[in-house]
Amino acid sequence: IRDFCLSRGLGDVYKRQEIICVATYELAIDFFIQMKDEKTSQDISLRKQELLNKYEEGHFPLEDIEFMRTEIHYAWSNNFDFLPPILENCVKNIN
Repeated sequence: IRDFCLSRGLGDVYKRQEIICVATYELAIDFFIQMKDEKTSQDISLRKQELLNKYEEGHFPLEDIEFMRTEIHYAWSNNFDFLPPILENCVKNIN
């Protein structure tokens, strides 16, 4: 999906995709901090904030983000190559 992280509030599918991006960014921030890569962690943190700034506070329910974060973390722990493509797609497509 080309517009993975560019949804403009066009429905639940887009909102879910953006929640996936927010959760992915959070996991990636933690990962790069643990890898002592502060610059990449800060870059990803800025991208996450750009996405959040597109909407009013509360647009993304915290329980949905936490659920998706757990799902992605579980998938990533089973297959380490799982997270990087999602992150790359989010980074590539956010404005």
